[in-house]
Amino acid sequence: MTASSDHANSVFASVVQAPEDPILGVTVAYNKDPSPDKLNLGVGAYRTEEGKPLVLNVVRKAEQLLVNDPSRVKEYLPITGLADFNKLSAKLIFCADSPEIQENRVTTVQCLSGTGSLRHTIYILQPTWGNHPEVFNSAGLSVKTYRYHSPNTRGLDLQGLLEDLGSAQLVQ
Repeated sequence: MTASSDHANSVFASVVQAPEDPILGVTVAYNKDPSPDKLNLGVGAYRTEEGKPLVLNVVRKAEQLLVNDPSRVKEYLPITGLADFNKLSAKLIFCADSPEIQENRVTTVQCLSGTGSLRHTIYILQPTWGNHPEVFNSAGLSVKTYRYHSPNTRGLDLQGLLEDLGSAQLVQ
């Protein structure tokens, strides 16, 4: 196919364009706003006074520690992921001195990326990024939501969060 040929002949012609992401729409509106006193609150990223991406010094230091660590290798991980990561994640979630950890009743598996290997009912926060429900639904997952944000207070909806997570169905 040449650059000037009709897009109807493309193998992607039947792909339906996804709806615009309202969060990214905030950035579009920001870019169009001529005010010199504006702030882009659409994407959680630090910026300099000139609007350039800002990498925190602590992040750069952590990167250097990783790059200069001679014990790090570039081998594939086992199918269940990095054992130390799994162990420490469980301790973080359940607390190191919890009965679940102390009695060795917790099993963890490190998944491929944020969306790569999930195959069950998942709970995502509401509101969330517009693409998240579609990614998970397209992967054949059952997607449920839980509340965390109160538009009235512009803060945590603790009552809604506790209700939704309390009624969540756990995988046995």
